[in-house]
Order: sequence, then C-alpha cells, then structure tokens
Amino acid sequence: MTMHTARQITNSDGGMTAVIEFLTAFVLFLIILSAFFSLAGLQLGSNHPRTDQLDDYALESLQRLTTDAGWYTPYDEFGNRDLANATSEWHRYNASNLLNGVVQPGLAGTLGQLDTERLDGIANITQDQFIKGLGLPAWASINLTIRVIESPDSNRKGLILFQDGASRDAAANSAVAHRLMMLNSETLEIILEVHDAGRMPAHLVISEFMAEPELGYPEWVELENRDGFAANLTGWGIGRASSGGVHSLIGDGALAGGDVMLCSGKPSLQENQGADVVLDLGLSGILGRGAVDGLNKLDDTLTLTWTYPGIAQTETKMEVDWVSSWSIDSDIALNWLGGGASNSSNWGRSTGGTPGIL
Repeated sequence: MTMHTARQITNSDGGMTAVIEFLTAFVLFLIILSAFFSLAGLQLGSNHPRTDQLDDYALESLQRLTTDAGWYTPYDEFGNRDLANATSEWHRYNASNLLNGVVQPGLAGTLGQLDTERLDGIANITQDQFIKGLGLPAWASINLTIRVIESPDSNRKGLILFQDGASRDAAANSAVAHRLMMLNSETLEIILEVHDAGRMPAHLVISEFMAEPELGYPEWVELENRDGFAANLTGWGIGRASSGGVHSLIGDGALAGGDVMLCSGKPSLQENQGADVVLDLGLSGILGRGAVDGLNKLDDTLTLTWTYPGIAQTETKMEVDWVSSWSIDSDIALNWLGGGASNSSNWGRSTGGTPGIL
C-alpha cells in the first residue's frame, strides 16, 4: 500500500513538471510573438498603406480647416516669405494677391462657429494652395463640400454653399472626414475627401464675346471660372484662326471661383460691368482695338488653350468656330448657353452684351 502511494506521488510530480514546462514554453512563445508584432509595427511606422495615411490626412486636415482662422504670408520682392506682413485676415485678399504668397485656409470664427467671410474667401484660393496650406503631400488630391443641413428657412436645407475638387471615382485610394458646425442659425456639414485621384486644370470657358463692336470700340472675350476654387491663369491662352492665326498666353494671376475676366482689344475703352481682371489682348493682335479688326465676324475661330506645367503639351479646352451663316451683326454680343460651342443655336444674342458680369 505504501509503495502504491509513492508511485502515485511520483507520477503526479512528473505530470506537474510537464504542465509547468508546457506553460513556460507557451508563455515564451507568446512573448516572442508579441515582440515580433511590436517590431513589425515599428518597422511599418512610416510606411503605412496609403489608405491608412489618407484617413489620418483627412481627419487632421478637416480639424485644421475648421478650428483655425487661417493665415496668409505674402512673398517679398525677392520671393521670400514676408513675415512682417503676415496676417490672419487672408480672406480680405483677392485671388491674384493670395497667389503671391502662402495661404493656410481656415474657416473658424467666434464661439466655435464658422465665419461667413472666410467661407466666401475659399473661392479666392486655388486647389493647389488649399492642398499645400493644409499640409497635405504633393501627390494628394481633395474634394471639399459644404452644405446646409438644418436651417430656419426650409428652402435652404440641402443647399450646397461650396463644392469643388477631384472626383473620388478616379482615385485608387481615398478617405473622407466630415463635421457639423454652426453658421449663424444654420447647421452646416463640411465634408473633406482626400485621395490620390490626380488634379485637373481649372474649368475655364468662353462665356461671352463681341466680334463686331460699334465703330471705335474694342472687341472683347469674357472668360468664366466655373470651379469653386480659384484658377491659376498661368498656362492658359487664347487664339484666333483668321489672318494666319494668332495665339497669346493670358499671363499670371488668378481668377476666383465663379468669377469672370475680360480680355479686351483696348482696356482703356472697354466697358466693364464687374470683372476684377481685364487683360489687354490688343497688343498681341488677337482682338481688335477699335479702328483695327482682330476677329473676323464672317468666318473665324476662337480657341481657349491650356499648357501643362513643365512640359510643352498644349490642350484645347474650348473652341468656337463660326461662319457667315451665324449672321453676327454690329454691337451684338454672343453668350454661351451650353452645349457644342461651334453650334450657333447654343449662343444667345444681346445688344452690347454684359461684359464682366454673368
């Protein structure tokens, strides 16, 4: 009986030792596995998948946009940042002024609300400036939508106050962040998409033109920026086909979102009903200056072009080709109604036109 009990004790000790060894090995395995995953996480720190990066970018950018009032630092004559003249009143500068500096967009007003003037000021910032100002990488693209969710005026519910940017459909990776904020008595939703969809040139169009003005007055062409963001005018050009063809770049500066600019044969004689930018295209010979014609009212072609930055690749963005059957009379302006720009029925006609105003 005594021997049987000793054998049981021996077996129990052996079993306990085996259990302890198994648990020790298992714990050691867990420690090694945990260390491996920790090391892997450290190694992946700066190389997260782009989707994870975009999530962070979207949240951080929306936070910066809605909790800060923004900032503008102009460049001095040497192209350096003029810190002495930096200001938080960035929204009081026009698009061309803002282009000559660094902008950090911000919409925050007082008491945690959005600021109306800063919201309107987004139209004076180019999409490139907006992306850089929020600290996003050069490869990033964005889409910004601001709309009314709640309002005492039921007719304003769902109203889009701002919408522009690249389409998510063209992106391989994307992320979205949104936030509700108050503006006076209304609740707005700010939606910011960050993706890798690439960027497209601004949506500039020939909205109205005068090919045969009254005697002594200049020919003119009106350009409209149909985007929400401002358009950088660098790389844009206008040409005509008559008399061998003439083409000229518009120059530098920027055109605010939703605004128009005038290209005139002689700005000093040009009627302007509200355009912030008036460009002289008389010296280049594209537009007539009064006594000298540029455009041929019977048969000519107006072309709006855009040249890709850094490469000699010019793309025709809009072309208006007219012939004698259009019957363009003296002092009759043609305004584009949409559709094919070389179709006479897609152009309205008015005496004198409305140069500088939509």
